[in-house]
Amino acid sequence: MTDREIIPASLAIASMRDSGYRDAAHALAELVDNAVEAGAKNIEILCTDKVEQVQQRQRRRIDRIAVLDNGKGMSKDILQLALQFGNGTHLSPADQTGIGKFGMGLPNSSISQCQRVDVWSWQNGKHLHSYLDVEQIQQGKLRTVPVPKAERPPKELLDLAKVPIGLSGTLIVWSLLDRVRWKTCKALLENSELLIGRMYRHFIVDGQVSIRLAAFSPTPTGDWQADFDKMVLPNDPLNLMTGTSCPPLPAPYTGQAMFTPHGPDDVIDVRLAGDNEAHQVIIKYALVRREVRKALGQGNESPGSTPPGVYAARNIGISIVRARRELELSKAHVIGYDPVERWWGIEVSFPSALDSIFGVSNNKQSANAFGALDLDEDAKADGMKPLEYLTSLQDQQDPRWVMYEISRRLHANLSAMRAELRRMSEGSRKRSLDIHQPDPAEVAATKATAQRRDSGHTGLSDASESNPVQQRTDEISKTLEAQGTEPETAREIAIQHVNNNIKYLFQEASYQGPSFFSVASKGGAIIVTVNKEHPVSTFLIGLLENAEGEASNAALTALKLIFCAWGRLEDETRNDRLRQQYVDARDEWGRMARQFLTSAYEE
Repeated sequence: MTDREIIPASLAIASMRDSGYRDAAHALAELVDNAVEAGAKNIEILCTDKVEQVQQRQRRRIDRIAVLDNGKGMSKDILQLALQFGNGTHLSPADQTGIGKFGMGLPNSSISQCQRVDVWSWQNGKHLHSYLDVEQIQQGKLRTVPVPKAERPPKELLDLAKVPIGLSGTLIVWSLLDRVRWKTCKALLENSELLIGRMYRHFIVDGQVSIRLAAFSPTPTGDWQADFDKMVLPNDPLNLMTGTSCPPLPAPYTGQAMFTPHGPDDVIDVRLAGDNEAHQVIIKYALVRREVRKALGQGNESPGSTPPGVYAARNIGISIVRARRELELSKAHVIGYDPVERWWGIEVSFPSALDSIFGVSNNKQSANAFGALDLDEDAKADGMKPLEYLTSLQDQQDPRWVMYEISRRLHANLSAMRAELRRMSEGSRKRSLDIHQPDPAEVAATKATAQRRDSGHTGLSDASESNPVQQRTDEISKTLEAQGTEPETAREIAIQHVNNNIKYLFQEASYQGPSFFSVASKGGAIIVTVNKEHPVSTFLIGLLENAEGEASNAALTALKLIFCAWGRLEDETRNDRLRQQYVDARDEWGRMARQFLTSAYEE
């Protein structure tokens, strides 16, 4: 009987190529991790294009991707280990205190994008070279990692570097690039810049490392021309750092941070089984500065459509940071489709010792155990009360209690931050840009009501239209003040409506109660008030008001007309019992809408 390999190399290499890296940028991050671990101060990602002749025209295509660092370099033994799948220098728990851990980074990330990877590394000026070649492995020609041989790195690549090559360092080159999504070097680096800046922001802002991205294409004379050349700036999703890739804020806030810390950090001590040392999970919270958001919205421009607002939208989510390097920007706990979510930031950081708690993937792209958990529902499923269930998990040293505790704190703080953002939005929505201009929906509803009256449909509020102007103005103004509108603004709105004979007044206010809107008749006007504490305000009204374009404006007007129509329905109802049924139906509709919307969009 012949010996059989447990995992035939020719078959395994094909499977390993599908290792789950999202794109070339995430795969390159593994090489940057290694460079940081090696103590590199300067890392350069250098890409070169080649020119192909396609029929009668030439086109550029990505040819090589190189990562050069000035770290401590590798010995012959370490270089062989680095190219071996599942091996490395950080496999023992005592060594797992930094970014590295799994021993799969260099080979796995490389072959996920290319068919050949060459590695040159040097110490004390002595250069070594080894490689992996997918085709040779598949053909059975390459069964072991080639023994490193003395060989200098390609001079043409070293000449593209800005930092002088020192006595130690490493150069990794990917070629035969058959799985890179982007077709040119410039496209690759432009789409990687923000991601790499976000992943390594803590290292960059601390001055621990600098990262250069440079793309080159050949000239007719055989030289190289730079198509893209930038130093990576930190990209902070909490927007608390300065000197980042965030576009400049308007004066007088230029050069300042866009967000501010929201309350103290949450710190959770975690003790692992058999480990007396406490490992800390730290949660940081940040919220846009009220004065900055107001400055961004000067004129008729929405704050979210400004360059800083668009930048913030690219960083929506909770930043999961392991050993100071971001794993992912999680969308757990994020309300889908709500542009206001861009105005808060959260970072959950933890040491690599807690990898098993967070379910860190071997390609360091995600924390699979992190998510929005419902302690009440899970406890109920086990027939226990929430506190009893959580205590039992802690007593059993079940790591799930950490995720429940994180989820609980995130939910509580997000509720507070969203409430503050709603308060910031008061007075900044489209209507408030000029309160002297009648709302199109209010005008249209007034016209429709006049047509109904001509057909004999009168309402209880109609009689009050003949009251003195001052009386009507006072009644409307006082109602608006009671809902939280500033007295001066309330009076201006009341005067505008009375003087222009506008029958309807569409408002938003925070109030307790199940309904998502209320109806009141004051001063001859029908005041329809949307409850800002109800999810309808966030998921429907808020989205339309913060969106851009004629379609969103038309949709918002149509929605307001529907609310006004209900208001008139109640106003025209003479039967007190039937009118109360309408009020009850409004409340019940609000309860169901809250349940449905929360289930669909919230945590």
